[in-house]
Order: sequence, then structure tokens, then C-alpha cells
Amino acid sequence: MWKKDDVKSQAVAENSPAGFGTSPSSANSCLTVGPNGNVKADLVAREIIVRGKVEGRVTARDKLQIGSTGQINGEVQTDRLAIEDGAMLRGKVEAGKQAKPAETKTVAAAAAATTSKPSSQPTALDSGTAAD
Repeated sequence: MWKKDDVKSQAVAENSPAGFGTSPSSANSCLTVGPNGNVKADLVAREIIVRGKVEGRVTARDKLQIGSTGQINGEVQTDRLAIEDGAMLRGKVEAGKQAKPAETKTVAAAAAATTSKPSSQPTALDSGTAAD
């Protein structure tokens, strides 16, 4: 049985029975939950591979892979997400590159600058049917 402080290494062994608490994985690590793993923890790592059961928040900065025997119940946040047939994912998912706040403001400003006021002139629409 794993204790809260035991889940510190870059990977959880393929035959590890369980983990509890928060995983203090390093930023450049790859964390693997083996097919016999049963983890109740918030996981944070560069890459996370789940082949067992995980309950908690899962944050993979680069990639999250859920194997065919993997199950996640909780929030997921990652840039890239791969889910094999047979895997189970239940909860909130945020996948894809997240825009930085400065980039969001720049995009919003550019969109506002290119938007023109609506014209008061009627616009002719052609439906493309023979009845017109």
C-alpha cells in the first residue's frame, strides 16, 4: 500500500497497488499508473500514462494517454489527449493549447478593430433556388 509521501518518483511501478494524496512529480517527468494501480490523488507531470484507475485532478502539461484498461474519474487538463478503445473518462476535460492572457487580449483587440458597424442598407440574399 502506497502512502501519500511515497508517490514522488517519476513513475509509479506497473504493479503498484495504490497511491494517495498529491503527487509532487517534477515538471519534466513521465508518470505512469500501471494496470493494477488504483490511485486517489491529484497528478501533475509533463506526461501521464494511465492504465489503471485514477480518481482526482490530472494535469499533464504535454500529453495524457489513457490506455484501454485505464479509468479516470475527475478533472483533466492537458495539451494533447489520447484515449484508447475501452478506456473510461468521467469528468471535466480541458484539452488543447491554452492561450496566455496577453495573447487573449491581443486577439480580442484585433477582432474589435476589424469589426465594422452594421450597414443601414438592406442586403440582398440569394437562396440559390429556382424560385428566386
